[in-house]
Amino acid sequence: MNKVVKLALICEQSDKDNSPVDYKKINEILWELQKQTREIKNKAIQYCWEYNNFSSDYYKKFNEYPKEKDILSYTLVGFVNDKFKTGNDLYSGNCSTTVRNACTEFKNSKKELIKGSRSIINYRSNQPLDIHNKCIRIEFENNCFYTYLKLLNRPAFKKYNFANTEIKFKILVRDNSTKTILERCISNEYEIAASKLLYDQKKKCWFLNLVYAFEIKSNNSLDPNKILGVDLGIHYPICASVYGSLDRFTIDGGEIDEFRRRVESRKISMLKQGKNCGDGRIGHGIKARNKPVYNIEDKIARFRDTANHKYSRALIEYAVKHTCGTIQMEDLTGITDIANRFLKNWSYYDLQTKIEYKAKEAGINIVYIDPKNTSRRCSKCGYIDKENRETQSRFICLKCGFKENADYNASQNIGIKDIDKLIKEDVH
Repeated sequence: MNKVVKLALICEQSDKDNSPVDYKKINEILWELQKQTREIKNKAIQYCWEYNNFSSDYYKKFNEYPKEKDILSYTLVGFVNDKFKTGNDLYSGNCSTTVRNACTEFKNSKKELIKGSRSIINYRSNQPLDIHNKCIRIEFENNCFYTYLKLLNRPAFKKYNFANTEIKFKILVRDNSTKTILERCISNEYEIAASKLLYDQKKKCWFLNLVYAFEIKSNNSLDPNKILGVDLGIHYPICASVYGSLDRFTIDGGEIDEFRRRVESRKISMLKQGKNCGDGRIGHGIKARNKPVYNIEDKIARFRDTANHKYSRALIEYAVKHTCGTIQMEDLTGITDIANRFLKNWSYYDLQTKIEYKAKEAGINIVYIDPKNTSRRCSKCGYIDKENRETQSRFICLKCGFKENADYNASQNIGIKDIDKLIKEDVH
Protein backbone atom coordinates (compact mmCIF):
# COMPACT_ATOMS: atom_id res chain seq x y z
CA MET A 1 0.00 0.00 0.00
CA ASN A 2 1.23 3.51 -0.85
CA LYS A 3 0.69 6.57 1.33
CA VAL A 4 1.89 10.18 1.20
CA VAL A 5 3.23 12.50 3.87
CA LYS A 6 3.75 16.21 3.16
CA LEU A 7 7.10 17.49 4.47
CA ALA A 8 8.09 21.15 4.73
CA LEU A 9 11.73 21.66 3.70
CA ILE A 10 14.49 24.16 4.51
CA CYS A 11 17.48 24.06 2.17
CA GLU A 12 20.90 23.58 3.81
CA GLN A 13 23.00 23.08 0.69
CA SER A 14 26.72 23.89 0.63
CA ASP A 15 29.06 24.66 -2.25
CA LYS A 16 32.49 23.11 -2.89
CA ASP A 17 34.04 25.51 -0.38
CA ASN A 18 31.55 24.27 2.26
CA SER A 19 29.85 27.67 2.33
CA PRO A 20 26.02 27.72 2.59
CA VAL A 21 24.24 28.36 -0.71
CA ASP A 22 21.87 31.33 -0.67
CA TYR A 23 18.24 30.20 -0.40
CA LYS A 24 17.28 32.61 -3.19
CA LYS A 25 19.72 30.83 -5.52
CA ILE A 26 18.22 27.44 -4.63
CA ASN A 27 14.73 28.79 -5.36
CA GLU A 28 15.85 30.03 -8.77
CA ILE A 29 17.35 26.62 -9.58
CA LEU A 30 14.23 24.73 -8.51
CA TRP A 31 11.96 27.12 -10.41
CA GLU A 32 14.09 26.55 -13.51
CA LEU A 33 13.66 22.80 -13.02
CA GLN A 34 9.90 23.40 -12.71
CA LYS A 35 9.94 25.23 -16.03
CA GLN A 36 11.92 22.44 -17.71
CA THR A 37 9.58 19.79 -16.23
CA ARG A 38 6.60 21.58 -17.73
CA GLU A 39 8.27 21.82 -21.13
CA ILE A 40 9.22 18.13 -21.09
CA LYS A 41 5.68 17.04 -20.12
CA ASN A 42 3.99 19.18 -22.79
CA LYS A 43 6.47 18.01 -25.43
CA ALA A 44 5.94 14.38 -24.35
CA ILE A 45 2.17 14.78 -24.82
CA GLN A 46 2.82 16.19 -28.28
CA TYR A 47 4.94 13.14 -29.22
CA CYS A 48 2.23 10.80 -27.87
CA TRP A 49 -0.46 12.61 -29.86
CA GLU A 50 1.60 12.49 -33.05
CA TYR A 51 2.18 8.74 -32.65
CA ASN A 52 -1.52 8.22 -31.93
CA ASN A 53 -2.42 9.98 -35.21
CA PHE A 54 0.17 7.90 -37.08
CA SER A 55 -1.24 4.75 -35.49
CA SER A 56 -4.78 5.65 -36.58
CA ASP A 57 -3.67 6.29 -40.17
CA TYR A 58 -1.74 3.01 -40.16
CA TYR A 59 -4.86 1.12 -39.04
CA LYS A 60 -6.94 2.65 -41.83
CA LYS A 61 -4.37 1.55 -44.37
CA PHE A 62 -3.46 -1.94 -43.10
CA ASN A 63 -6.48 -2.80 -40.88
CA GLU A 64 -4.23 -3.38 -37.87
CA TYR A 65 -2.39 -1.19 -35.39
CA PRO A 66 1.41 -0.95 -35.66
CA LYS A 67 3.66 -2.43 -32.99
CA GLU A 68 5.66 0.26 -31.24
CA LYS A 69 8.93 -1.68 -31.34
CA ASP A 70 8.64 -2.24 -35.10
CA ILE A 71 8.13 1.46 -35.79
CA LEU A 72 10.16 3.15 -33.03
CA SER A 73 12.70 0.39 -32.29
CA TYR A 74 11.42 0.37 -28.69
CA THR A 75 8.34 1.36 -26.66
CA LEU A 76 6.72 4.77 -27.04
CA VAL A 77 7.80 5.77 -23.50
CA GLY A 78 11.38 4.78 -24.31
CA PHE A 79 11.24 6.65 -27.63
CA VAL A 80 9.94 9.84 -25.96
CA ASN A 81 12.41 9.55 -23.07
CA ASP A 82 15.29 9.33 -25.55
CA LYS A 83 14.33 12.79 -26.85
CA PHE A 84 15.16 14.37 -23.47
CA LYS A 85 18.48 12.73 -22.60
CA THR A 86 20.13 16.09 -23.26
CA GLY A 87 19.04 19.71 -23.28
CA ASN A 88 17.86 19.97 -19.67
CA ASP A 89 19.26 20.04 -16.12
CA LEU A 90 17.07 17.28 -14.64
CA TYR A 91 18.67 14.21 -13.10
CA SER A 92 18.17 11.35 -15.58
CA GLY A 93 16.04 9.19 -13.24
CA ASN A 94 13.70 12.10 -12.50
CA CYS A 95 13.46 13.02 -16.18
CA SER A 96 12.47 9.43 -17.03
CA THR A 97 9.81 9.50 -14.28
CA THR A 98 8.42 12.77 -15.67
CA VAL A 99 8.20 11.38 -19.20
CA ARG A 100 6.59 8.14 -18.03
CA ASN A 101 3.98 10.04 -15.95
CA ALA A 102 3.04 12.25 -18.91
CA CYS A 103 2.77 9.28 -21.29
CA THR A 104 0.67 7.36 -18.76
CA GLU A 105 -1.71 10.30 -18.34
CA PHE A 106 -2.08 10.57 -22.11
CA LYS A 107 -2.79 6.84 -22.39
CA ASN A 108 -5.40 6.97 -19.60
CA SER A 109 -7.21 9.93 -21.15
CA LYS A 110 -6.88 8.90 -24.82
CA LYS A 111 -10.48 7.70 -25.18
CA GLU A 112 -11.85 10.99 -23.83
CA LEU A 113 -9.47 12.98 -26.05
CA ILE A 114 -10.59 11.11 -29.17
CA LYS A 115 -14.27 11.55 -28.25
CA GLY A 116 -13.69 15.27 -27.71
CA SER A 117 -15.00 15.16 -24.14
CA ARG A 118 -11.61 16.34 -22.88
CA SER A 119 -9.20 18.90 -24.25
CA ILE A 120 -5.55 18.16 -25.01
CA ILE A 121 -3.50 17.89 -21.81
CA ASN A 122 -1.59 21.09 -21.11
CA TYR A 123 0.64 21.33 -18.04
CA ARG A 124 0.86 24.62 -16.16
CA SER A 125 3.93 26.42 -14.84
CA ASN A 126 3.51 25.28 -11.21
CA GLN A 127 4.44 21.68 -12.02
CA PRO A 128 5.78 19.58 -9.14
CA LEU A 129 9.19 18.03 -9.73
CA ASP A 130 9.00 14.26 -10.18
CA ILE A 131 11.61 12.45 -8.09
CA HIS A 132 12.59 8.83 -8.69
CA ASN A 133 12.64 6.71 -5.55
CA LYS A 134 16.38 6.06 -5.95
CA CYS A 135 16.95 9.83 -5.90
CA ILE A 136 15.65 10.26 -2.34
CA ARG A 137 17.71 9.64 0.80
CA ILE A 138 16.60 10.37 4.37
CA GLU A 139 19.03 10.62 7.30
CA PHE A 140 18.84 11.50 11.00
CA GLU A 141 21.74 13.77 11.98
CA ASN A 142 22.30 15.96 15.05
CA ASN A 143 18.74 15.29 16.33
CA CYS A 144 17.23 16.47 13.03
CA PHE A 145 15.83 14.74 9.95
CA TYR A 146 17.35 15.59 6.58
CA THR A 147 16.57 14.54 3.03
CA TYR A 148 19.13 14.43 0.23
CA LEU A 149 17.59 14.76 -3.23
CA LYS A 150 19.25 14.09 -6.57
CA LEU A 151 17.65 16.81 -8.70
CA LEU A 152 20.40 17.94 -11.09
CA ASN A 153 22.49 16.06 -13.63
CA ARG A 154 26.29 16.25 -13.41
CA PRO A 155 26.79 19.11 -15.90
CA ALA A 156 24.27 21.21 -13.93
CA PHE A 157 26.02 20.47 -10.62
CA LYS A 158 29.31 21.60 -12.07
CA LYS A 159 27.61 24.74 -13.40
CA TYR A 160 26.26 25.64 -9.94
CA ASN A 161 29.51 24.66 -8.12
CA PHE A 162 27.76 22.40 -5.59
CA ALA A 163 29.67 20.08 -3.26
CA ASN A 164 28.05 16.84 -4.43
CA THR A 165 25.26 15.42 -6.60
CA GLU A 166 22.57 15.78 -3.92
CA ILE A 167 20.80 18.87 -2.57
CA LYS A 168 20.41 18.80 1.21
CA PHE A 169 17.16 19.86 2.91
CA LYS A 170 16.24 19.94 6.59
CA ILE A 171 12.80 18.43 7.24
CA LEU A 172 10.45 20.31 9.57
CA VAL A 173 8.88 17.62 11.76
CA ARG A 174 5.80 18.94 13.55
CA ASP A 175 4.22 15.78 14.98
CA ASN A 176 5.04 12.30 16.22
CA SER A 177 3.22 10.67 13.31
CA THR A 178 5.60 12.25 10.78
CA LYS A 179 8.57 11.37 12.99
CA THR A 180 7.49 7.71 13.07
CA ILE A 181 7.08 7.61 9.28
CA LEU A 182 10.58 9.03 8.72
CA GLU A 183 12.12 6.62 11.24
CA ARG A 184 10.51 3.68 9.45
CA CYS A 185 11.74 4.97 6.08
CA ILE A 186 15.29 5.14 7.46
CA SER A 187 15.04 1.61 8.92
CA ASN A 188 13.59 0.34 5.59
CA GLU A 189 10.42 -0.80 7.33
CA TYR A 190 8.75 1.54 4.83
CA GLU A 191 9.96 1.62 1.23
CA ILE A 192 10.31 5.05 -0.38
CA ALA A 193 8.51 5.33 -3.73
CA ALA A 194 8.57 7.94 -6.51
CA SER A 195 7.62 11.28 -4.93
CA LYS A 196 7.09 14.94 -5.82
CA LEU A 197 8.70 18.24 -4.83
CA LEU A 198 6.36 21.24 -5.05
CA TYR A 199 6.34 24.92 -4.17
CA ASP A 200 3.56 26.41 -2.00
CA GLN A 201 2.91 29.97 -3.18
CA LYS A 202 1.02 30.92 -0.02
CA LYS A 203 3.62 29.64 2.44
CA LYS A 204 6.60 30.52 0.22
CA CYS A 205 8.09 27.12 0.97
CA TRP A 206 9.06 23.91 -0.80
CA PHE A 207 7.34 20.70 0.24
CA LEU A 208 8.23 17.10 -0.44
CA ASN A 209 5.20 14.87 -0.99
CA LEU A 210 7.01 11.74 0.17
CA VAL A 211 5.37 8.54 -1.02
CA TYR A 212 6.12 5.46 1.09
CA ALA A 213 4.95 1.89 0.69
CA PHE A 214 4.35 -1.01 3.04
CA GLU A 215 2.58 -4.35 2.99
CA ILE A 216 -0.85 -4.62 4.54
CA LYS A 217 -1.04 -7.25 7.24
CA SER A 218 -4.04 -9.51 6.77
CA ASN A 219 -6.56 -9.52 9.61
CA ASN A 220 -8.11 -12.98 9.84
CA SER A 221 -10.59 -11.84 12.49
CA LEU A 222 -12.52 -9.73 9.94
CA ASP A 223 -15.50 -11.17 8.08
CA PRO A 224 -15.65 -9.86 4.47
CA ASN A 225 -19.37 -10.70 4.34
CA LYS A 226 -20.11 -8.51 7.37
CA ILE A 227 -20.86 -5.04 5.97
CA LEU A 228 -20.71 -1.77 7.89
CA GLY A 229 -23.04 0.69 6.16
CA VAL A 230 -21.77 4.28 6.43
CA ASP A 231 -24.12 7.21 5.85
CA LEU A 232 -22.65 10.71 5.54
CA GLY A 233 -25.36 13.17 6.53
CA ILE A 234 -26.23 16.47 8.14
CA HIS A 235 -27.60 15.58 11.58
CA TYR A 236 -24.74 13.09 12.01
CA PRO A 237 -21.69 13.70 9.80
CA ILE A 238 -21.12 9.94 10.11
CA CYS A 239 -23.69 7.32 11.05
CA ALA A 240 -22.69 3.69 10.63
CA SER A 241 -24.30 0.37 11.49
CA VAL A 242 -24.40 -3.30 10.59
CA TYR A 243 -27.70 -4.30 9.01
CA GLY A 244 -30.10 -5.67 11.63
CA SER A 245 -28.11 -4.32 14.58
CA LEU A 246 -29.43 -1.57 16.86
CA ASP A 247 -25.88 -0.67 17.79
CA ARG A 248 -24.52 2.25 15.79
CA PHE A 249 -21.49 4.48 15.39
CA THR A 250 -22.28 8.21 15.21
CA ILE A 251 -20.36 11.48 15.07
CA ASP A 252 -22.28 14.46 16.43
CA GLY A 253 -22.30 17.34 13.93
CA GLY A 254 -22.32 19.97 16.68
CA GLU A 255 -18.53 20.37 16.67
CA ILE A 256 -18.48 21.07 12.93
CA ASP A 257 -21.49 23.43 12.97
CA GLU A 258 -20.17 25.45 15.91
CA PHE A 259 -16.73 25.83 14.35
CA ARG A 260 -18.16 26.80 10.97
CA ARG A 261 -20.56 29.40 12.41
CA ARG A 262 -17.78 30.94 14.47
CA VAL A 263 -15.27 31.02 11.60
CA GLU A 264 -17.74 32.23 8.95
CA SER A 265 -18.77 35.09 11.25
CA ARG A 266 -15.10 36.00 11.73
CA LYS A 267 -14.47 35.76 7.98
CA ILE A 268 -17.32 38.17 7.15
CA SER A 269 -16.03 40.57 9.80
CA MET A 270 -12.52 40.45 8.30
CA LEU A 271 -13.85 41.19 4.80
CA LYS A 272 -15.67 44.26 6.12
CA GLN A 273 -12.55 45.43 7.96
CA GLY A 274 -10.57 45.16 4.71
CA LYS A 275 -12.45 48.19 3.36
CA ASN A 276 -11.12 50.35 6.19
CA CYS A 277 -7.75 48.68 6.85
CA GLY A 278 -4.60 50.45 8.03
CA ASP A 279 -1.74 51.82 5.94
CA GLY A 280 0.18 48.55 6.22
CA ARG A 281 -2.41 46.78 4.05
CA ILE A 282 -3.27 49.62 1.67
CA GLY A 283 -1.58 49.90 -1.71
CA HIS A 284 -0.42 46.29 -1.87
CA GLY A 285 -3.35 44.83 -3.75
CA ILE A 286 -6.31 42.69 -2.80
CA LYS A 287 -4.09 39.89 -1.45
CA ALA A 288 -2.60 42.16 1.21
CA ARG A 289 -6.01 43.50 2.21
CA ASN A 290 -7.50 40.04 2.49
CA LYS A 291 -4.49 38.32 4.08
CA PRO A 292 -6.33 37.78 7.42
CA VAL A 293 -9.17 36.13 5.46
CA TYR A 294 -6.73 33.75 3.75
CA ASN A 295 -5.29 32.90 7.18
CA ILE A 296 -8.79 31.98 8.36
CA GLU A 297 -9.28 29.76 5.29
CA ASP A 298 -6.05 27.95 6.20
CA LYS A 299 -7.41 27.51 9.72
CA ILE A 300 -10.62 25.98 8.31
CA ALA A 301 -8.60 23.60 6.13
CA ARG A 302 -6.46 22.50 9.09
CA PHE A 303 -9.54 21.93 11.30
CA ARG A 304 -11.25 19.93 8.56
CA ASP A 305 -8.15 17.82 7.99
CA THR A 306 -7.71 17.12 11.71
CA ALA A 307 -11.42 16.38 12.26
CA ASN A 308 -11.64 14.06 9.25
CA HIS A 309 -8.56 12.17 10.42
CA LYS A 310 -10.11 11.79 13.88
CA TYR A 311 -13.53 10.71 12.57
CA SER A 312 -12.13 8.23 10.03
CA ARG A 313 -9.81 6.66 12.60
CA ALA A 314 -12.69 6.19 15.07
CA LEU A 315 -14.87 4.63 12.35
CA ILE A 316 -12.19 2.09 11.38
CA GLU A 317 -11.67 1.16 15.03
CA TYR A 318 -15.43 0.54 15.31
CA ALA A 319 -15.39 -1.62 12.17
CA VAL A 320 -12.47 -3.73 13.44
CA LYS A 321 -14.09 -4.10 16.88
CA HIS A 322 -17.25 -5.47 15.22
CA THR A 323 -15.22 -7.69 12.79
CA CYS A 324 -16.58 -5.92 9.69
CA GLY A 325 -14.48 -6.90 6.68
CA THR A 326 -16.34 -4.55 4.33
CA ILE A 327 -17.35 -0.89 4.56
CA GLN A 328 -20.06 0.27 2.18
CA MET A 329 -20.44 4.00 1.43
CA GLU A 330 -22.36 6.23 -0.95
CA ASP A 331 -20.67 7.39 -4.13
CA LEU A 332 -20.93 11.18 -3.66
CA THR A 333 -19.62 12.06 -7.12
CA GLY A 334 -21.70 14.78 -8.75
CA ILE A 335 -23.67 16.00 -5.71
CA THR A 336 -25.41 19.25 -6.75
CA ASP A 337 -28.78 19.46 -5.00
CA ILE A 338 -29.27 22.06 -2.28
CA ALA A 339 -30.01 19.53 0.47
CA ASN A 340 -26.59 17.96 0.05
CA ARG A 341 -24.47 21.12 -0.29
CA PHE A 342 -23.47 20.59 3.32
CA LEU A 343 -21.58 17.51 2.16
CA LYS A 344 -19.62 19.51 -0.38
CA ASN A 345 -18.95 22.37 2.04
CA TRP A 346 -17.48 20.04 4.62
CA SER A 347 -15.62 18.06 1.93
CA TYR A 348 -16.87 14.57 2.54
CA TYR A 349 -14.76 13.54 -0.43
CA ASP A 350 -11.76 14.21 1.82
CA LEU A 351 -13.38 12.24 4.64
CA GLN A 352 -14.13 9.30 2.35
CA THR A 353 -10.54 9.30 1.11
CA LYS A 354 -9.24 9.12 4.68
CA ILE A 355 -11.70 6.34 5.53
CA GLU A 356 -10.62 4.44 2.41
CA TYR A 357 -6.88 4.43 3.02
CA LYS A 358 -7.27 3.71 6.75
CA ALA A 359 -9.58 0.83 5.85
CA LYS A 360 -6.98 -0.61 3.46
CA GLU A 361 -4.38 -0.45 6.23
CA ALA A 362 -6.70 -2.49 8.45
CA GLY A 363 -7.46 -5.00 5.67
CA ILE A 364 -11.06 -3.79 5.18
CA ASN A 365 -12.66 -3.69 1.72
CA ILE A 366 -14.36 -0.49 0.54
CA VAL A 367 -17.45 -0.64 -1.69
CA TYR A 368 -19.20 2.43 -3.16
CA ILE A 369 -22.89 2.31 -4.04
CA ASP A 370 -25.35 4.58 -5.85
CA PRO A 371 -26.91 6.70 -3.05
CA LYS A 372 -30.21 7.23 -4.88
CA ASN A 373 -33.20 6.51 -2.58
CA THR A 374 -31.10 5.04 0.25
CA SER A 375 -32.46 7.78 2.54
CA ARG A 376 -36.06 7.31 1.33
CA ARG A 377 -36.19 3.53 1.66
CA CYS A 378 -37.51 1.90 4.82
CA SER A 379 -34.82 -0.46 6.11
CA LYS A 380 -37.54 -2.66 7.72
CA CYS A 381 -40.03 -3.25 4.89
CA GLY A 382 -38.25 -1.82 1.85
CA TYR A 383 -40.98 0.74 1.00
CA ILE A 384 -39.62 3.76 -0.90
CA ASP A 385 -41.27 7.18 -0.71
CA LYS A 386 -39.82 10.68 -0.37
CA GLU A 387 -42.49 11.43 2.24
CA ASN A 388 -40.95 8.77 4.52
CA ARG A 389 -38.38 11.42 5.45
CA GLU A 390 -40.56 13.46 7.82
CA THR A 391 -37.70 15.85 8.65
CA GLN A 392 -33.99 16.01 7.96
CA SER A 393 -33.32 13.87 11.05
CA ARG A 394 -36.58 11.87 11.42
CA PHE A 395 -37.72 8.87 9.36
CA ILE A 396 -41.26 7.44 9.55
CA CYS A 397 -42.32 4.75 7.06
CA LEU A 398 -45.74 5.52 5.58
CA LYS A 399 -46.34 1.80 4.98
CA CYS A 400 -45.22 -0.07 8.12
CA GLY A 401 -44.87 2.83 10.56
CA PHE A 402 -41.17 2.17 11.33
CA LYS A 403 -39.73 5.18 13.21
CA GLU A 404 -36.03 5.93 13.53
CA ASN A 405 -33.31 8.49 13.10
CA ALA A 406 -33.05 9.16 9.34
CA ASP A 407 -29.27 8.78 9.21
CA TYR A 408 -29.40 5.44 11.05
CA ASN A 409 -32.13 4.19 8.69
CA ALA A 410 -29.98 5.19 5.70
CA SER A 411 -26.93 3.42 7.17
CA GLN A 412 -29.02 0.26 7.60
CA ASN A 413 -29.93 0.39 3.90
CA ILE A 414 -26.35 1.09 2.86
CA GLY A 415 -25.23 -1.92 4.92
CA ILE A 416 -27.17 -4.31 2.63
CA LYS A 417 -25.17 -6.09 -0.07
CA ASP A 418 -26.02 -4.79 -3.58
CA ILE A 419 -28.59 -2.37 -2.12
CA ASP A 420 -28.39 -0.04 -5.14
CA LYS A 421 -29.34 -2.92 -7.46
CA LEU A 422 -32.23 -3.92 -5.18
CA ILE A 423 -33.52 -0.34 -5.12
CA LYS A 424 -33.42 -0.13 -8.93
CA GLU A 425 -35.43 -3.34 -9.18
CA ASP A 426 -38.02 -2.06 -6.69
CA VAL A 427 -38.36 1.34 -8.40
CA HIS A 428 -38.69 -0.09 -11.91
